[in-house]
Parts: sequence; structure tokens; C-alpha cells
Amino acid sequence: MELFHRLFGSLLVFVYHCFDRLVINGYLSALNRPENVVYFFREALGISPITKEAFPPKTLVYQEWVESYERHQFIPIQWAEKGVRKEDYVLPWPQRIKRRKQHGVYFIFKSMG
Repeated sequence: MELFHRLFGSLLVFVYHCFDRLVINGYLSALNRPENVVYFFREALGISPITKEAFPPKTLVYQEWVESYERHQFIPIQWAEKGVRKEDYVLPWPQRIKRRKQHGVYFIFKSMG
């Protein structure tokens, strides 16, 4: 992989626009199936029964991690507005990071769904 990156790294760009979709579909694809979500909560997290009360604590931990990351990396974090195309809204940020020849997270949207 290191040789591949050295040879072709300047020609590659990897961009994704939604971390949640990447994680769920790419790394945690098994969690797309309801029975696997049940298994994950019961076996991996030790939560049983799985009720709506089980989700807020996990959500809060995740939100706190994202907000901490945002503070330490100085990344804008804002609520997504209804009717606004997100790709257009964030366009100045990836252009800025590209000019600096940097990579990484450039913007974080909060959304209700």
C-alpha cells in the first residue's frame, strides 16, 4: 500500500460527504439488517431489552466525540437547513482545503435525519 501511495498518491482523491453513510455501509454493513442491530446491542453492548431508552446514551457519547473533534480541529459545525443543497453550502471549505494541499474533514453538518 505504501508503494502504491508513493507511485499514485498525487493522482488520487478520496472524498465522501457523509460519515454516517460511509461507516454504516462500508464498515458496519451488517448493521443494515435489523436482526444484526439487535445482535450488536445485545451481544456487543450488553443492552437488553433494546428499547428507545437504550439509544440516547450512545447518541450522546457520539455527539460529544464529534463536538470534541470539531473543537480540536477548528472545523465548522452547523445545523443543516431545510431546502439547502448541502454540497453547495459547504463548497467554499473543500476548495480552501484543496488550495492548502491538505486533506481531512472540512465541515460537519448536524441533522435530525
